[in-house]
Amino acid sequence: MEEIQLYAFDLDGTLLDTAPDFFYAVNKLREANGLGAGDFSEVRSRVSQGAASLARYSLNWDESQKEEIEKSRLELLEIYENCCLGAKLFDGMNEVLINLNKNKKNWGIVTNKPRKFAERIVKEKFSFISPDFLICPDDVGERKPSPKGLELACKLTDVSSKHSIYIGDHQIDITSGKSANMRTVAAAYGYIPEGDSVTNWDADFIINHPLEINKIIESH
Repeated sequence: MEEIQLYAFDLDGTLLDTAPDFFYAVNKLREANGLGAGDFSEVRSRVSQGAASLARYSLNWDESQKEEIEKSRLELLEIYENCCLGAKLFDGMNEVLINLNKNKKNWGIVTNKPRKFAERIVKEKFSFISPDFLICPDDVGERKPSPKGLELACKLTDVSSKHSIYIGDHQIDITSGKSANMRTVAAAYGYIPEGDSVTNWDADFIINHPLEINKIIESH
């Protein structure tokens, strides 16, 4: 098996536990509209599906109410901007990143999060070890499952896709990785949508804890 030289990560639900911040933002939006607190497990399962999914849940919009959802999405992100730095690395992830650095592996982040938020969060949370790249939809003009972000990661690091792997907690991450001809890791500890299962995603690896990435580093 080819040696893995590039480790690309999704951000929310893979590197960082951002669900508590989004739960706070959802509840603030609900409160402003006369609704009670939401359900944390429901919010957690929607984080990797994006702000539109959270906005739809926040105010109980029907999927067809696109204008209302978009207005609520913008309101939600305005609230989130003021609380987004509460996120924490998942347990064990700092050891994984230090191990990647020790083994002279390239690593970085490919996320659907707008750069406006991602750059600020990454600067704050990864001051101890900076990623080689941060790629957002702003940089490539498309969101995952498009492989463009991962293709750019390979270009920036001068590492071919056959020597690269993508780690994420949503099926679109696995689809994106496969479309970029990378190996893939499903992070089962992340924000798996209700009713979904990582076993259905056809990932090359499934991990239940970040520290399991170290086994991949040691064996590849």
